[in-house]
Amino acid sequence: MINKYSKIIFTLYYKVAYNAAYFYCGDKYIAEEAAQEAILKAIQNIHQLRDPNKIEPWIKKIAINNTITLFRKHKKVLSLENSMPISDSQDNLPEYFIDSQETLNAVRMAIDSLNPVMKQVIYLRFYEEMKIKDISLMLKKPENTIRTIIHRGKISIKKKLISEGYLELKEGGIK
Repeated sequence: MINKYSKIIFTLYYKVAYNAAYFYCGDKYIAEEAAQEAILKAIQNIHQLRDPNKIEPWIKKIAINNTITLFRKHKKVLSLENSMPISDSQDNLPEYFIDSQETLNAVRMAIDSLNPVMKQVIYLRFYEEMKIKDISLMLKKPENTIRTIIHRGKISIKKKLISEGYLELKEGGIK
């Protein structure tokens, strides 16, 4: 029975675990190792999962914890430099592409400058598109705390982008 579920879990959730790990480290080899360990741990401990609907956030959390553990072992610094790009909604016009790449790099640097908890919450909410309730369950923090972290993170990112000249303050808001 475990072999049957092992294949299903691997097929459905390996890429999810890999993406979560890769976001934290930017190194495909460490991400692969962390994701493989996450899937193995999930298979071995599937009986501990109380709510089957929460398997994806549970596996992401295992992958993130594995990545952090691997980094402690290798004493590397976490970075967003090689993280997955945010998709653009505009056509890929050359002048827009250059601006968008510069902007994406600035956003990555702004996110990278956040404290680790805020960085993790921002990643889960905006890159993984997780619901606040799921993030709350995953991190074992109240939903309002997650909302506050997101709000403060967005403010920090905006301030950083304004100071770098990517956003302009105008009367009535940001341009």
